[in-house]
Parts: sequence; structure tokens; C-alpha cells
Amino acid sequence: MYNNMIAIALKIPIALKMQFPLMDVVLNPIYIVVLILLVCSFEIIVTILLIRRKEIRKNTAVEVIKYPISDKNNGKDKVRLLNKELEPFGFAYYPEEDIFSSNTNSWQRDFGYCQLYDEVAPTLGIIIDCEPIRFEYGGKKWMIEFWKGQYGLTTGSEIGIYTTMGPDLDIPELFNGTFYQSAKDEDFLQMSMTLNKNNKKLYTVSGFNWWLTGFKLGEFSQPSELTLDIKITLKDDEMRDAFIDELLFTGYKVEDLTVINNTISFTFDKPHSPQPFTRIPLTEYLMQKNNEQNCNAFKALTKGHSNTLKKLELIKNEAPKMYLHILNLGKTRQFFGDYETIKNFIDKRDDPNH
Repeated sequence: MYNNMIAIALKIPIALKMQFPLMDVVLNPIYIVVLILLVCSFEIIVTILLIRRKEIRKNTAVEVIKYPISDKNNGKDKVRLLNKELEPFGFAYYPEEDIFSSNTNSWQRDFGYCQLYDEVAPTLGIIIDCEPIRFEYGGKKWMIEFWKGQYGLTTGSEIGIYTTMGPDLDIPELFNGTFYQSAKDEDFLQMSMTLNKNNKKLYTVSGFNWWLTGFKLGEFSQPSELTLDIKITLKDDEMRDAFIDELLFTGYKVEDLTVINNTISFTFDKPHSPQPFTRIPLTEYLMQKNNEQNCNAFKALTKGHSNTLKKLELIKNEAPKMYLHILNLGKTRQFFGDYETIKNFIDKRDDPNH
């Protein structure tokens, strides 16, 4: 363990130098090891406090849901009421696969996508592998990106489709690159994905959409434990070939792809693309440690219950703050915190009177 901590510490000055090239990094690795030990000690104290907090919460629980779930309701009613609560957050629960998945017209659709978002993810406890595939087709720039990993209290995966016809952005001290809009209805594609953990299936989800997602509550995973079997049907052979060319350029091999007409199937395992520079070993270690503790706390609170709906009933009474955190799953509004700056820049650029 201590060897691993020293190895992480030795990498920190290099990582800081990459993120802040103007900064003269002279950090002593021994000091950093001491810092990590202090953090670990703090985490032990927090764990003890979590155990005590469970008893406190029994006496201080407050009502946090607008539509309480009654024991008199059957399974379908419980799912309907839960989904009514999830709707403002952009998601729904699907008992067939025991997962949460995004709605087509969720609020996230308004925020588009760019590489900056992926850089923000690790700082918010979202430790995921990213694989953006960028190509041109039909007079548009396209990006179809895949993600898999740990999203706080859930293990999950995503496929997102984004397009733009605008020029790249150059926003000083913030972002330089392509900003994409979420695909319009006419650019939806038929997609399917199966998430596996250590060769065991967690779930399968499919649909004709711009954003396909799945999140397994209380499941803790390292991204390297996960593989994502993907199937996408492109619009025609021209789009299919452009997508295949970019997959090959990114690092996939011809033998990795199964092509039937305009449908392409492949497995997203180890990413071929450069990963966010913010995902340094220390950040990943600390965030995943926190994610694992939260998942363990969820499992401890719901021990003895195998049904997700029953688990959520218990959580909303025992740990209302955790319940709200569960509802606010996936990529939250905080994840898109820089969008307004980007939007204002685009609006000014496109304003003929500016």
C-alpha cells in the first residue's frame, strides 16, 4: 500500500506541471505521502462518524419526496411514482433491467457536449473511461462518444450523439475546440449497449435516441473492470464508412468490428483515446475511495433487501440526503457548470450587431 502511495506521490509534481505549465513545481514526495496518510486517517474518522450518523438519522429523518410511496401500492404504482420524482432530474427507473436510464427530452439535451465536460468529470467523483469518435457526414461535424465507469453511487455507461455546423471555439483561459449540440430528432440513431463487469452482464439497454444511458445503483466498479458491447445502426453506407474510418484511426482494428449492412458492433474495453488530464492517479484514488464508501454505506443501510424499490423506500426514511443524491444521478447540473460561459461566447460570436 505504502509503495503505491509513494508511486502516486511521485507522479503528482508531473501532473501539476502538465495542468499548470507556468507553475514551478518543487513539491517533496515525502510531504505528499504524509498528506495522503492524513487523508486516510481522516477517512477512518469519517467512517466511524457514518456509523454513528445512521442512529442519528433515525431520529432526524425528514420527508423529502413529494409523492410518498405507500406499502399499499403495487409494483407498477411504485415505479410510476418513483419515475414522477425522477423526471425533473432527467431519468426513469426500468425494473426489467433494474437500472436508471435517461429520458429522451431530459434537461441535459440543452447543454450539448465538448471535451471540457470530460475534463470536469473526475473532479466531481465521476471516474469514467471516455471514447469520443469524431467524423464528418452530411455537411456536419459529428461526435459519437462512449463512456463507462463509476458515477458516484452508480456504475454506468453512456452513448451520446452530437453534431455541429459551427466553427471551433477559442475561449481564452477556458476552452479551445469543438462544441457540439445534442443531436436533433432527425439525427437519432438506433443504439444498443450491454455493460459487463468482469465478464458478467450487468444490463442491456437499447433505443432510437440521441443519448442512451444505464446506471446500476449501489454497484461500485473500477472502469477497467467494465466492458461495453455496443451496436449502432448508421443512416447509410456513407455515414457507416466515415464512422468506421474514425474508429480505425482512433485505434480499433478491422477484426474488432462486426459490420452487417449499416450496423456496426464492437466492444469498448480499454479506451484508445487520450483520457482527461484531470484524471491523475491521486484524484482517481481519492474519488473512488469516496465512491466506494458511499456504495458500502448504501448497501449497509439496505442490507436484507434485494428489491431496488424497497431499498429506496428505506433510504428515503433513513438517509434523506442520500435519497436526494440518488435522484440526482449521472451527470448533474454542476457537471455542465461552464455551459453559460460557452453559450454567451457563441451568442456574441453569432450576433451580427456585435
